[in-house]
Amino acid sequence: MQEQQQDDNLLTIGENLHIFNPAFRQAVEQQNQAALTRLAGQHLAGGARSLAINLGPARSMHDRLPWVVETIQQHSPTPLFLPAISNGLEQALECHQGRATINAVTADPAHLDKTMKIARDYEADLVVLLTKPGLQNFDTQHRLQIALDVLEQADGIGLPREQLYLDPVLSVRTDPVAWNLTGGMPDLDPILQTIALIGELSAGQVQTIVGLSNGTLGLSPHKRSSLHCRMLPLLAQSGLDAVILNSLDQTLMNIAGCLKRSNLLQRKAA
Repeated sequence: MQEQQQDDNLLTIGENLHIFNPAFRQAVEQQNQAALTRLAGQHLAGGARSLAINLGPARSMHDRLPWVVETIQQHSPTPLFLPAISNGLEQALECHQGRATINAVTADPAHLDKTMKIARDYEADLVVLLTKPGLQNFDTQHRLQIALDVLEQADGIGLPREQLYLDPVLSVRTDPVAWNLTGGMPDLDPILQTIALIGELSAGQVQTIVGLSNGTLGLSPHKRSSLHCRMLPLLAQSGLDAVILNSLDQTLMNIAGCLKRSNLLQRKAA
C-alpha cells in the first residue's frame, strides 16, 4: 500500500548532479566514490525519488557515465535519468539496476529514431522535448503536433507509449518587457494546456515532465524558489507526472510531496 501511494505522487527528480555543479564535476573527474555518494545522498534525503545526471558535452566525461551509475546505485537502487549521449549510454544502461530513463532528445526524427531504438532494446523510459531544429512557432498547437508525430514514430519503432515522457519545454520569456512585467514568471498557459491535452490525446498512456528551473533562469535563488512553489501546483493540476527540480529547496519539496499525479488518478477512476 505504501508503494502504491508513492506511485500516485508526483515523481520528483533531483537536478543538481550536473556539470555546472563544481562538487559534482570534481567528484566525477577524480572518480571520488565517497564524494559522489554524498552528493547523491543529499538530494535523496531532500525528497528526490530519482536523480538526473548531466555530464555536459565533453566526451571524456561521457566515458565515466557507467561509473557514475554503478557508484550511485551501489549505495541506493535509485532510478536514474541518464543523459542521451552517444558514448557511454548503452554501457550505463547495461549496468543500471531497474528501469532507467534517457533524458532527453528533441523530436528531430533523424536523432529520435536511434534513441527510441535504444530505449526499446534496453526497456528504458525516454524523455522527448517537444521541439525541433528550426521551429519558429512554439504555441500549444505546434507542441501537440510534435507530440502526435513522436507517438507515431514510437508506434512504428515498437517503443511502448508508456515508456515515453513528453516535455513541453518550459523556458524564460524572450520579450524583456513581458519578463519584467511578470517578475520573471514564464508563460505557463501553453505549457498547462499542452500537458492537459497530451493526457487526453494519449488516453493517459504517455507521461509528461518539465524541468522546473529552466523557466526561471537569471533570477535570484529566493525569487526562483518563490516562482517554483507557485508554478508546480498548477502544473500538477494540469496532469504533470514528473518534474526535474532543485531537491535541496525544502520549501519546494514540501509542496511537491503533497501533489498527486492527476492523469494517473483519472486513469484509475476510469
